[in-house]
Amino acid sequence: MPAPKDPTPDNVIALSRYRAQLGRGKRLRRSEAIMATPNPEAAIRALPGDELYYIVHEAGPRDALDILVHATPAQLQVVLDFGLWERDEISPARLSEWLEVLAEAPPDKIGEWIAGLDVELVGLLLLKTSRVYDLSEGEPPDEPEGIFYPTPDRLFVIDAHGLPDGEGADAESQADGTGDERDESAETPESARSIIRILDSLYRSDRVLARRLLVGVRAELPSGLQEMAYRWRNGRMADLGFADHWEALEVYRELDPASVRIGEATGAASRVRPLHGDGRPSDSLRAPTALAERLSGGTSPFSRAVAGLTTPDDVAELHFALVALSNRVLAADRVTPGDDDAVSAVLGRMLSTLDIAVEFLAHGDDERAIEAVRSIPVVRLFRLGVSLVGKVKQLARALERKGPFAALGPGLFEDIDAAVIEAVTRPRPAFPALLDDPPKASERPFASMADVARATAALKEAAAAQALLYGLGVRPEHIHTDAVAATPAGMQSTDGGAIDAGVLARTALVGRLLAPDSSSKRDPPMSFQPLTTDELREFEALTRVQGSKDHTMKLTEKLTRKAKGILDAAAPEALAEAARKVAERWIAGLAPLEPVLVRRPATKAPRRGR
Repeated sequence: MPAPKDPTPDNVIALSRYRAQLGRGKRLRRSEAIMATPNPEAAIRALPGDELYYIVHEAGPRDALDILVHATPAQLQVVLDFGLWERDEISPARLSEWLEVLAEAPPDKIGEWIAGLDVELVGLLLLKTSRVYDLSEGEPPDEPEGIFYPTPDRLFVIDAHGLPDGEGADAESQADGTGDERDESAETPESARSIIRILDSLYRSDRVLARRLLVGVRAELPSGLQEMAYRWRNGRMADLGFADHWEALEVYRELDPASVRIGEATGAASRVRPLHGDGRPSDSLRAPTALAERLSGGTSPFSRAVAGLTTPDDVAELHFALVALSNRVLAADRVTPGDDDAVSAVLGRMLSTLDIAVEFLAHGDDERAIEAVRSIPVVRLFRLGVSLVGKVKQLARALERKGPFAALGPGLFEDIDAAVIEAVTRPRPAFPALLDDPPKASERPFASMADVARATAALKEAAAAQALLYGLGVRPEHIHTDAVAATPAGMQSTDGGAIDAGVLARTALVGRLLAPDSSSKRDPPMSFQPLTTDELREFEALTRVQGSKDHTMKLTEKLTRKAKGILDAAAPEALAEAARKVAERWIAGLAPLEPVLVRRPATKAPRRGR
């Protein structure tokens, strides 16, 4: 293959146009765009490794081989840094795919790549896919685990077993001694043949390097090679903005929202573009496709503000800041860049968090939004959004841990309250879509101040429910296991997990509604206890519509007024509006009567025999 030519001015201009098209949001596949340049080979070799990865990944490694064959070893190393690893381990499935792709390259290209990759990584790939036998120390076994490959120098025999693909050898044929007649091509993973092609290409390119590699591999353990390969990989990823997980968590550290002000940083103080050692702005960071697509033509507060930036310097600074932030958020969430679904979800949540921050600062003023994006470091904008959602999380945690019934655990909350609290108290809070209009049985990221307000209102209702219960005289010590949740029709008992705030509230309300206005046959409110079956039948009779054949139940106007009065008296003034909504829900559950606590009937002791 002829040596690559140096980029010409035409190449640079064409590549710049290709990048500009992406920046404007045109849905042009990057692989097609770069192959359309006057000198694709030079344009490819001019790309940073991470940008090359996104191009290859977008097209798929197999379909992008015509691009990959022009990559330098340094570029391929970064591509493999992105493509092979899953947290701190190499993914067998990804390794198998990449071995097959690399094996399809021309032999001299394979040799060039292997010579330029981390020797620890190459050694690890060999140990994961084959066993090396040094003929100077003895003969290999009679039967290979995979495929025997005698090296051209007759010094080694490689038993290439490849990576498991879920299809093992035919156990029956091995058991009856017919293993020699097995169809080797059908049973041996393709990765075994791939590693043989790669080794053979390396021998053709550089026999000395191949021998040194095989000698060195035999003296190493996979764990040691993996640790060193991972260290080298982490260093390169850090250079690209992918910080260590614990360091990257800094982007989620909350701050005081009042401390973030429009115009707080301008000029050099607001620079977010990483610098080379000589002080020149770095051009090494590139955005995942998911980020570019979400920003293109968006109507959210942050997207509109980005579209309003006019100077090239502002656009460039924001571009690099966003990519650096994206990389840190992915690192903090332990998301592998090659996991498209996870990357898209995390970046979507990141942009939604930025939307909240911009909306909070701009108050609906587009000019203020543009100035906020221009003058506030994007990391601080993100932390502002995290902090605003964090206020909701803190409220939910306080209610869950310090409420009047916290000792009873999370099971006391009604279903909708429990779902809201569970969603917003996660490490990365989610907005429960059951609060949307119309409600949905799903979750999504917090995306606006309205979402923050709706979630806060829902938590206030949950708090009001707890306060109302307390005002009705219910105490944690009143909730006994000798009571069952039951309904009038059939009174089917359930386990203790069915007891929630609604069950307790209806039980207390029914008892209060049955009591005369002037006096009560029941114990004082502070002595809350389950209903008796007689009380349950009495309340059923009071709410049954006379003359109805289907036993229709309905509260009379008098009972409704009385129930409202009882709940109004128990409601705290600070949560009056939230308490009103809870009261409406509870009163609606009185007719027809939803589950209430019913006292278990006393059991008679068996008579002793004589």
